[in-house]
Amino acid sequence: MGYHGVYPNPPTWEQPKFSCSDMGLPDNAYYERYQHTFPIEERPSKGRDPRDDGEAVKLLRGAIEMADRVVTVAPSYKEEIMSPEGGFGLHETARSRSYHLDGILNGIDVEEWDPSKDPHISHHYSAQNMTNKTECKRSLQRELGLHENPDTPLVAFIGRLAPQKGVHLIQQTLGWLLGGDHLGVTGDVQLVMMGSGDGSYCQFLTDAENGNKGRVCGYVGFSPEMEHKIIAGADILIMPSLYEPCGLPQMYAQRYGTVPVVHATGGLKDSVVQYDPFADGNETDTSGVGTGWQFDSADAEGLKFGLWNALHTYKHYKESWQRIMKRGMLTDFSWERSAKNYLQVFEWALMDPPYINPWPF
Repeated sequence: MGYHGVYPNPPTWEQPKFSCSDMGLPDNAYYERYQHTFPIEERPSKGRDPRDDGEAVKLLRGAIEMADRVVTVAPSYKEEIMSPEGGFGLHETARSRSYHLDGILNGIDVEEWDPSKDPHISHHYSAQNMTNKTECKRSLQRELGLHENPDTPLVAFIGRLAPQKGVHLIQQTLGWLLGGDHLGVTGDVQLVMMGSGDGSYCQFLTDAENGNKGRVCGYVGFSPEMEHKIIAGADILIMPSLYEPCGLPQMYAQRYGTVPVVHATGGLKDSVVQYDPFADGNETDTSGVGTGWQFDSADAEGLKFGLWNALHTYKHYKESWQRIMKRGMLTDFSWERSAKNYLQVFEWALMDPPYINPWPF
C-alpha cells in the first residue's frame, strides 16, 4: 500500500488533461474511481501556481474499488491496510471493500528452498538430521571472512536497504549487539548483512564490516546463491521491517532451521509463531510452542528485546533451541497450502455478480 501507482493529470502543466474517454470508454467512465486530488501542502507548487490543481490518477485506488475480490498477501496485512497507519491514505477505500477483502499468506517454492538437496549450500541436512547445518555455518564464515567458530551465534539480515526494512534499527543496535552484557548474551555474536539500495545504508554496511573485521560482514549487492548460503549458515534471521505485506526470507529461514526475529507486522506476524517455553505443545513436543520471536515496537528497543531473548535461548537452552529449529523446518509454507485458499476466493467471486458492471467498449 506504500506504492499507489500515482500519475499526475496532466503529466505536465503544458499538456491537456487525459481521461478514460481517450481509451474508448464513453463519458469518461470509471475515472472518478481512480481520481485523487492532493492537498495543497503536498502539491509541487504548494498552491502558488493555479495550473497545479493536485489532480492525479491512483491506479491502486481504482483497482481496489472495481475488483470483484481484493486479496492481500497475508491475513494481518488485510487488517493493517484498513488503518490510517497501514493504508497510506487508502484506508477508507480498503474499508469500503471489507466484505470482499481477504488475506492469504504467500507460499514459497519448497523445491528450490530445501536444505536436503539445495545445490547452493556446502552440506545438506533435514529436520530429521540437522548435524550438517553447523558445517554450512563454518563454510559461510570461511567464505565471508568471519572468525570460524561454530559456537558463536551468527545473525543475518537480507533485504532491500531502505527505511521500510528497518535498517536504521540495525544501525542503532549494532554497538549493543557487539558490545556485550554482564550475562554474556551479547558481545560474542557475528552479523551478516546483505542488500542493496540507499547509499547511506550501503555505506553503513561497509563501515560496519571495516570496523569489526571477523565479526561483521557487510555484503553490498545481492546474489541468489549467497542468499541460500546465508539462510543455511545463519542461526538467526532478523527482519525489523516497519511494515511488511508478506515477506519471504522469514519462511526460507524456518525451512532451513534458522530462527527468525521479526517485527510483528503483516506477513511476519502471520508466519512466525512467538516462542513460549511454558505453553503446552503436542504429544510429540511438550517443550513449548513457537518458531521464533516477534517484537511489537518498531524501534531499537523492540529489536533488542527480540534479539536478546533469541540469543539467550541459543546460548543457554540448547535443547529448546533445537526444538524451535525443528518446528520451523516442519512448518508448511508451500504454495499448495496457499492455493487452496485462493481457490475458495475464486469460488466466492464466481458466486456473486460482478461488483462493477463493465461498460461496453
